Amino acid sequence: MRLSPNRRVRVAKVCRWVVNVEKSPLHSKSLDFPFWNTRIGTVEPPIFLNQIEDRIPGFSQELQPLMKVTEQILAVPVSTKLTKAVQAQVAVAAEHYGGMLAASANGFGLPAEAAARNLFDLVVGTLYLIKNPHLIDDFIEFGQLTVYRLMKNLSPASPAYQRAQARDLANYAAEITRLETKFDKKNFWHGRQILQIAQDVGLGELYKTAYKTASGITHGSSYPILSRDEKFEWVIGFQKKKWDRYVKESPVFGYLMLGHFYTEVFRLFQVSDTSNLDEMANVCMKLADE
Repeated sequence: MRLSPNRRVRVAKVCRWVVNVEKSPLHSKSLDFPFWNTRIGTVEPPIFLNQIEDRIPGFSQELQPLMKVTEQILAVPVSTKLTKAVQAQVAVAAEHYGGMLAASANGFGLPAEAAARNLFDLVVGTLYLIKNPHLIDDFIEFGQLTVYRLMKNLSPASPAYQRAQARDLANYAAEITRLETKFDKKNFWHGRQILQIAQDVGLGELYKTAYKTASGITHGSSYPILSRDEKFEWVIGFQKKKWDRYVKESPVFGYLMLGHFYTEVFRLFQVSDTSNLDEMANVCMKLADE
């Protein structure tokens, strides 16, 4: 499987990272696979992994170190708000990536690439949080404000639910006002543009290419339905075949994003056994060079 020239440049940039941690023997037993909550070697993998193997021969084997690293991170004992949040973000990233694999396995390149945008947002935002741990309260409270806003916007039909809603809004009124004031006119918890934080974590160039492509899909713009004919005239219409390449490219791109992400998480958690991560790094280099 070969990546398009532009994508090869992007993923090569993502892969330029090195782990310099002392290695120790791997002592893990059977591990939970984060994508389907089973155990290695005891239960048959889900259908979509067999399907992804048909579309990208050898990829199911290359997924093994990624899955092991994911589970290794999720098994680390955490006690602070920062480490709890980062670990939870890893679990969400695995969910996003599982969705990308399922879409690609069934031949849906367009939604797979759209999901890559979600993964990019998560990876960049969490890397920025790791780099700026003093912002952990902002990260958590912005999520709380989202819950409160939903609570305010709901219109329950049941009188019992209406009373419960009124009671909760009254109980949290001061907190809601405080958070609305704190995040006034902010679209993100960090109060910056995605491009800015992408640049801060070393993924600015990736934003200008891969993120823009995926955003054009996610926001329902005309981008996916436009093409040029042999006379270079604009043609309106969705041509699925033009998006088939993302059936293969999106899972690879997601893998490389997680490789970069997981390296920084290992450093934050001070994980000494990097056997699985090193194996994942080797796969990343291989994928970027193909």
